[in-house]
Amino acid sequence: MSRTTYNQSLNKLKEDIVKMGDLVFDRIGQAIEAFQTNNLELAQHLIKTDDEVDNYEEDIAKQCINIIWKEQPIATDLRLVTGILKMVTDLERIGDHVVDISEITLDLAGHQFEQNLSIITTMVNQATKMIKDSVDALVNIDVIKARLTIENDDIIDENYSKLIKTVSDWIKINPTGSENVISILLVGKYLERVADHSVNIAEWVIFIATGTHKRVQLF
Repeated sequence: MSRTTYNQSLNKLKEDIVKMGDLVFDRIGQAIEAFQTNNLELAQHLIKTDDEVDNYEEDIAKQCINIIWKEQPIATDLRLVTGILKMVTDLERIGDHVVDISEITLDLAGHQFEQNLSIITTMVNQATKMIKDSVDALVNIDVIKARLTIENDDIIDENYSKLIKTVSDWIKINPTGSENVISILLVGKYLERVADHSVNIAEWVIFIATGTHKRVQLF
């Protein structure tokens, strides 16, 4: 592989991981829209098209392995390829949560929520911003934005704790409607996990830039 071809391979790898990030960003927003509006057609579409995310994961992983095997990259390039190989797993997991939320929407087919879902909307905004910021940090290898993404995880954790209390109060008021409000709690949990995966991506961005992962100097 010539140097030109090698650089082209690295550039394609970076482009594809960003495309995958943009895809899961769009899909998590659509999943929440389907949940909040009882859009069963959209929920079914998201489940059926989950292969789009899986295909990206498989292709990017193959690209990473191919570059490592053929080129044996060192220093920054090796950190880049290794970091992306780790990131792709977190992006795929976010894709799985899109399916999880969509399946809840189908299970609740026809249900109209009486509860105020504003806290879910808040968590959606926070989680999707964290996805976007972590991918933006990757595009520019922006350590500052990556660290801000990690810090923002505390905010969504606080809102998830509030959601748990809110759901508990709803169940006390109306025990017969517990199944539906527990579904709201599950969606909140998936959003909290989305935020966790965004933190993981941000931590790998820091690794690519510095060689340090979670305060441990790897190389």
